[in-house]
Amino acid sequence: MPSLDAAKRDLRIEIRRRVPAPGTPAHVTASVAAQERLASSAVVVAARIVGLYRPLPSECGTGSLAAAIQSLGKEICYPAVHAGALQFRRASGVFVRGALGVEEPTGPAVELTAIDLLVVPAIAVDARGQRLGRGKGFYDRTLARFAGVSVALVFDAQLILEVPAGELDRPVQWVCTEARLLKAVA
Repeated sequence: MPSLDAAKRDLRIEIRRRVPAPGTPAHVTASVAAQERLASSAVVVAARIVGLYRPLPSECGTGSLAAAIQSLGKEICYPAVHAGALQFRRASGVFVRGALGVEEPTGPAVELTAIDLLVVPAIAVDARGQRLGRGKGFYDRTLARFAGVSVALVFDAQLILEVPAGELDRPVQWVCTEARLLKAVA
């Protein structure tokens, strides 16, 4: 039986083969559809402040979702890596490349307790809401402290039967893809 780290590594490789290639019509179409599904959901409607992520090329985008959220008069913030943890900041219009290669905002800080909905990326996720990230644990540590609603925004190809998880891995409450919005079942 492979170790947890080996199982996660193997799953990351498998999922990268299944997801539409970045920039392809399939990737763009699925990304926009997933964002539209989440934007029209009750979880977004109920939120006042939404924490989004700035996507890497392989991830489901958030640009359409951000525009829809703003059109509803809601506030958006994005994470920045600060002292080994995620710190959320308002989108001030200026983003800089952060330590992990992800664009980070430079606006004022937003307390995690003020965020109603946290939209997170994942490499894979299952129906229990267990997610596999990139392996640094930033979102797991954040989710461990987060009291609001959490949702993984992913491609349907990233939804699998079971994500291998350890004691520090934290699930999300919802999973949104281009094909469905699922409430996680514990």
